[in-house]
Amino acid sequence: MLNGQITHSFVGNTCSVVIPHPHAKEKPKPTPTPSHEPADACSTVVGGSIGEKGTVGAATIHVNLDRIRNVDIFIGDNDLYFYANVKLYRFHSRRTFDLRGLKTVLIKYDTSENCYQLHLRCLPPVAIVGSGGNNAAAGNSSGGGVVPKPKTARKEYIAAFLNLPKLADTLQDKEPLVHEWKLKRITEQCQLQLDGDETSYKLSSHFCYGFASQYNGPLQTSELDKSTCRVPEPQQTSPLQRRLERVVDEMKRFSRDQYKMNFVELQVPAGHQNPLRYKPKIHETSMTQEQAHLLHNLCSRLPATPETQSSQRERQVQNEIDCGLISIVLAICYDVRTTNNDPTCESGWTRSILCPLFCYFEQFDNYRDVLVAFLRRVITYPLYRNFELGRQCVKDAIEVLKGGRNWLINQLLLTHQQFANGEPCRDSFNSYYLEDYIRYMSNAKVCSDEHLHLLARNVKNVLMDVNKRHLDLGVIEIETELIKELMQEMHIDAGSGSESPSQQQSHQGDDEGDLDNDTSGQDDETTTDDDSVITDSFDSMDLRLIENDVYAVDEEDEGDVDDGEEEQSEVDDDDDDDDDDDDGSNSSTTTTSDAEGNSVIEQCTSNSEAAASASISASASTSTK
Repeated sequence: MLNGQITHSFVGNTCSVVIPHPHAKEKPKPTPTPSHEPADACSTVVGGSIGEKGTVGAATIHVNLDRIRNVDIFIGDNDLYFYANVKLYRFHSRRTFDLRGLKTVLIKYDTSENCYQLHLRCLPPVAIVGSGGNNAAAGNSSGGGVVPKPKTARKEYIAAFLNLPKLADTLQDKEPLVHEWKLKRITEQCQLQLDGDETSYKLSSHFCYGFASQYNGPLQTSELDKSTCRVPEPQQTSPLQRRLERVVDEMKRFSRDQYKMNFVELQVPAGHQNPLRYKPKIHETSMTQEQAHLLHNLCSRLPATPETQSSQRERQVQNEIDCGLISIVLAICYDVRTTNNDPTCESGWTRSILCPLFCYFEQFDNYRDVLVAFLRRVITYPLYRNFELGRQCVKDAIEVLKGGRNWLINQLLLTHQQFANGEPCRDSFNSYYLEDYIRYMSNAKVCSDEHLHLLARNVKNVLMDVNKRHLDLGVIEIETELIKELMQEMHIDAGSGSESPSQQQSHQGDDEGDLDNDTSGQDDETTTDDDSVITDSFDSMDLRLIENDVYAVDEEDEGDVDDGEEEQSEVDDDDDDDDDDDDGSNSSTTTTSDAEGNSVIEQCTSNSEAAASASISASASTSTK
C-alpha cells in the first residue's frame, strides 16, 4: 500500500475531495472505434456520441472499468482512507464529517484527468472563543466555514529565501495518531459514475496478494491453516481491510495482565536461558543435505514472469518486497532468540503468527509500519511479551541484513520445512511467499549485498523513531499503573514494618528485662575470658623466668606439692563419702590439710625470696663489671 496525495476544498458544509488514480500518468487517448467492433468486457467507451443505430462517434476513450471500480473506502470522524486498486490515499480533515445521514456516496470519475471526485458533508464549525463575528462572517463568505488561520506569507517568504522546507511540508510530517480500528467501511454504500454519464456502477473487489502482489483469484491450496491465517479469501479483501482486521484482532487478544508480568521480569521457565541475554551467531551456519536439495529445486524453478510495468510501479513493487522481507526476518529473529536457536514444535506457529505477511496477506509500503506491526504482535501473542525484547529482535535483524545472507537463507529453508511438515499444515505460506523469497535471496544479482546493507541502515534509522506510543495499545498507561501499584505495595510494607515510639520503648524494656534475668551465661563467659587472660600472663611470666635461669623449681618440692594436692583431693573425697564420721576425725583431717597448705605457701615464699636475691646479685655483678 502506497500513500498518495489528496487535494481538497471546503465549500460551506461540504468537503470536496479529488483523488488521483494510481495509473494517472497513463492518459487515455482518444481512438476511433468502428461501429461493428464490440468493446472489451473490461473496458468502457466514454465520451462518444451514440446515434440511433448505435454508431459511436470518432472521439471515443477506452477505460479499464474493472481497474477503476476496484476501490475500498473507510471513513471516520476526521479521516478518510481511500484504497484505489494498488494504492492507499489518506486524508485527515480539520472539519468533522457528518456521518449521521450518510447512506449513499456518489463517486464521479473524470476519465480525462484520471481522478476520483466525491463530496462529503461536514458538521458546522465550532466557533472559537474570543473570535469576532467579522472573522466568522469572513470565513463563511469564503466558503470554507472555518475561522481563518493567521497569515504565514512572511514565514513562507523567509523559508523560500533560506531554502528551508515550507511550513505545509513541515506540518505534513507530523501526522496525527489515527485510531484505525474506529474507521467504518462504506464501500457497499458507494456508487461510481463515469464523467457525466448517469449510469451508476457498484464498486468491485478484485485485489492481488502474495509475493510482489503477483497472485490473484482464490487460493490454490488443499488445506488452509484456519487458526493462523485470518483471511481465507484475500482476493476479495483489500489490503487496507486486511490491515484493519489485524489491528482489531490484536486489540482483542492483547492482555494487560500478561504484559504487566513480563514488563517487570520475563517469565522464563526453570532451566531456560533468558532471551534478553542470548547472542545470535549469524556467521556460524550449516546447511543439511535436505535443505540443500530443497534450495536446488526451488532455484531451478522459473518464477512467474511479471507483466511489463512502468518504472514507478517497479519501485513500488520493490518497496513492497523489501518490507515483506523485513517482516519475515523479524519473526525468525524472535524465534531464534527465544529458543536459543534450537527450534521447537512451536517454532512454526511463532514464525507465522508474528509475521502479518503470512497471517493476513498484508502488504506494507514503509518500514515504520513493519516495525510497529511486529512490536504489537510481540506483546500480544507469544510466550515472552516484552517491548524491549522486540526491540532487541529488530537489532538482530539489522545485523542479519548487514552480513548474514547465508544464515538467512538457511533460516528461510528451515521455515519452509516447518510450514510443510507441521500440524496444521501451512504450505500455502510457502507457495505464495517463502519460495519466492528464497529465490530472491539466493540471486545475488537481484538482491545484492549493497541493497541489504541499505535496508539495514534504513531499519536502524526507523527504529530510533518508533516508540510505545505508536503501538496504540495503551502500553504507557499500563506501565504507569503498574509502577503506581508497586510503589503502593512498598509503602504498605514500610508502614507495617514501622511502629510507634511507645511500642518500640515497650519492646525495648522487655528485651532489657530478659537480659537482666538471664545473667548466668554472661558471668560464665566473663569468667572464662578473665581466666584465659590470667593464664596467658602467668605462662608468659614463667617463660621469661626460665629463659633467665633464675626461677628453678626443685623436683622434690614439686613432688611434695603434687602429693599434697593428691592427698587433699583424697581427703575431700573421703569427706564426701563418709558423712557419718565423728567430729574428731573431721578436725584431724582439717588440721592436716591446713598444715600441708602452710608448707606449700612457705615453699613458694622461699622460692620467691631466692629468686629475688639471685636477681639482686646478678645486677650487682653487672654494675661491678
